[in-house]
Amino acid sequence: MSRAQPPIQSIAVIGAGIIGLSCALELADRGLAVSLYDKNDPPRGASWAAAGMLAPAFEAAVEPGTHPRLFELCDTSARMWPDWAKHLEAETGQSSGFVAGPSLAIARSPEQAAFLESVRKRLSDHSLAPAACLPRLSEIEPAATPDACAALLLPSDGHADNRATLDALMIRAQAHPNLMLRHGEAPLRMNSGALDHAGHDATLIASGWQSGQVQVDRGGETVALTLLDPIFDQITAFGGQMLAVAPVANGPRLTLRCGHVYIVPKADRIIIGATTEPGRALTKTEPDAIATLHRQAAEICPALADAPVLESWAGIRPGTRDHAPILGETGVSNLFVATGHYRNGILLAPITAQIMADLIADGQHSDLAAAFAPAARFAEQL
Repeated sequence: MSRAQPPIQSIAVIGAGIIGLSCALELADRGLAVSLYDKNDPPRGASWAAAGMLAPAFEAAVEPGTHPRLFELCDTSARMWPDWAKHLEAETGQSSGFVAGPSLAIARSPEQAAFLESVRKRLSDHSLAPAACLPRLSEIEPAATPDACAALLLPSDGHADNRATLDALMIRAQAHPNLMLRHGEAPLRMNSGALDHAGHDATLIASGWQSGQVQVDRGGETVALTLLDPIFDQITAFGGQMLAVAPVANGPRLTLRCGHVYIVPKADRIIIGATTEPGRALTKTEPDAIATLHRQAAEICPALADAPVLESWAGIRPGTRDHAPILGETGVSNLFVATGHYRNGILLAPITAQIMADLIADGQHSDLAAAFAPAARFAEQL
């Protein structure tokens, strides 16, 4: 399918998190002149605050209320990650911290066990099908609690070091001849009823939960993008809190999942997350929430009980009502959006960059991409 418009040769990308950076680089690779804007230097949004989860099976296979094609999108991007990370590392000499699966999910309640069984059944024909493994739990992950009532090995679910990935993307962006990094807000304005794209042919909004708050000058009055297109009203803030503890003897070797808690061993720390708090634009952590996460992690992995806390932080995920991203052109000519990735922003960076570059640079979109376009997802409100 194609988008019948004049060719776009230059673009302003607003937001330098992993989605904005990935899209900007892919567009620059395809020959567009790209200006990448961010108010923060260095960028410090949801991408920096994440744990780097690459978890299509656990996050998208059977999660209630999700977009019917979200797992397909996540699975496609997960398959892209190894080559995407390899290319990024080759270009920059910087590790992305990519670690392929498996992850290990355990259940400590009947409800959690039922969820794992739903994932297993849903993906039984997948090339990386999950495998029930409770009898071998102590062998697979000696650090896991022995009181689990179910366990599932998830070969498709890995992780990356999101901060290392961001550093690598920024290194590549700084060196790219077609990409200019600009600190501050893009000078968007309305001119004779049309959007002036800061001197570019088009604009891509990738500002996470703040995408609808991007400012536009309209005849001397500053207005937000939400007033230009109602699609931006569909983006919701989901606060999250998490912590990192020091590596410990007999600590976990694999990423561990149990309910809403995950434990991710990195080279120099173990990340524990995360709360999911709809409607909360958190800027700082709450001691009780961090203590609860630490306690819950120790119930899953007892060795973590006395692990020193290295750091705790809060972040804000951009979500939508079906936890899937909005990817495509808005109702404003040549104004594009790529946001709403919820808990899957790191995972979906490669496929998002491909979808947006296919559309913007080449005027093409696949059937899968079309399923996440604004017009397809929110037609009744547009």
